[in-house]
Amino acid sequence: MSYSIIRMQKMKSTAIKGIQFHNQRERESETNPDINKADSHLNYDLINGQKKIDYNEKINMVIEENVTSGKKIRKDAVRLAEFLITSDKEFFEKISPQDQKRYFETAYEFLADRYGEKNLIYATIHNDEKTPHMHVGFVPVTEDGRLSAKDFFGQKKQLVSLQDDFNDYLKQNGFELERGVSSSRKHLEMAKYKALTFQNMEKEAQQKYERIMGHIQEIDDKTKSIENIEAKKVFGLVGMKEQDYKSLVDYATNGVIYRLRAENLQKELDKKKKEVEQLKAEMQTGQDKIRKNYKDIQVENEDIKKNLDVLAEKKAIEKVKEVNLVAKYRGVVEQYNGLVHKYNDQLKRKKELNQKVTDLALQNRALQKENQELKSENRLLKEKVLEISKQFSAFKERITKVLSYQIDRIKTWLNINNVDRNKIKFLEDNREKFVQDSLAKMEQPQRQKQRDMGIER
Repeated sequence: MSYSIIRMQKMKSTAIKGIQFHNQRERESETNPDINKADSHLNYDLINGQKKIDYNEKINMVIEENVTSGKKIRKDAVRLAEFLITSDKEFFEKISPQDQKRYFETAYEFLADRYGEKNLIYATIHNDEKTPHMHVGFVPVTEDGRLSAKDFFGQKKQLVSLQDDFNDYLKQNGFELERGVSSSRKHLEMAKYKALTFQNMEKEAQQKYERIMGHIQEIDDKTKSIENIEAKKVFGLVGMKEQDYKSLVDYATNGVIYRLRAENLQKELDKKKKEVEQLKAEMQTGQDKIRKNYKDIQVENEDIKKNLDVLAEKKAIEKVKEVNLVAKYRGVVEQYNGLVHKYNDQLKRKKELNQKVTDLALQNRALQKENQELKSENRLLKEKVLEISKQFSAFKERITKVLSYQIDRIKTWLNINNVDRNKIKFLEDNREKFVQDSLAKMEQPQRQKQRDMGIER
């Protein structure tokens, strides 16, 4: 079963030009023997067609149009994330050229939907190497207008999700492939292979150089032996044996040729040495990235690992000797630590204040609830008192009628019994007062009860 392969590499500004040269075949590669120049015309770009673009110019255009945060872009910011889309050679051999193109177009649609088509600047398909593959350039601009590769690829689970979702999308579009696995070990093995290849080339060139220098030395030795050739006079000139003369001419001619070859080989050897040094530096960078992003990978070749550790330690020691960073930045570090302490204290104080605000808010809500309940209870009591007052008013009205009726009966009785008319008149004059005094005595307990309850009428 073949695999779906998608890999991502983050790039800063220093690496972008080199990627452009490689993807668009702008310069002849001396480090990638897999490129077949005769097939380079089969390469194409899903976004730009056959047109070559300036990667930095296109990236700057995307940033200018889509980055709205207002913050200045850092010089060491990741400006480009490049995806590599491919599968194994067996997969591409089984499908038609039309399906191969559809495979890459489907992969491009997946990336455009996931990361925004406006942020993709190229989708270059290479058909001039052993296995067809596509390079897709993505400028990592977030939806809220920030340049931040960390938001997209800062967590391992985001890369795992990328692999899962990519494989699912391909299956939905008719490509039955297994999900790809981590490629870090393959990268490591390739780096080791290239390093060993260049070491062998260097060794072979050195041996060839030594052989030619041996020939030159042999020529020098035999040239010196000419002095020992037996000379004879021919018509007054110094002559030599014909065989010796032919050998001399042959050595002289070949000597010039060998010297030229030796000089050319020395140049080639120097060039290869530079390439090896550059590859070693690139391999060091690659190893550092692998160690940082894939800490769980164990490097099988312990010799390379030890060499890397030794080189890293040596480089660090040289840096420390070159500049005393601790002494130079001690004040800055102390100031930074002081600011960190102040920040932590302020953060702690802020948390305490937030807790107090939360507690007060809870208390306030409780008091508001209690106040609401009291208001509701007070309203009910007022309604009850109002009802009682209405009932008492009706009762007073009935009592007033009863008292008036009783006074009338008393007057009738006094008239029947011939009581003094002045007394009857006194009773009639004070009728209202008697009624009000009686009602006041009746209301006194009710008013006392209202005062006790603290409710005003």
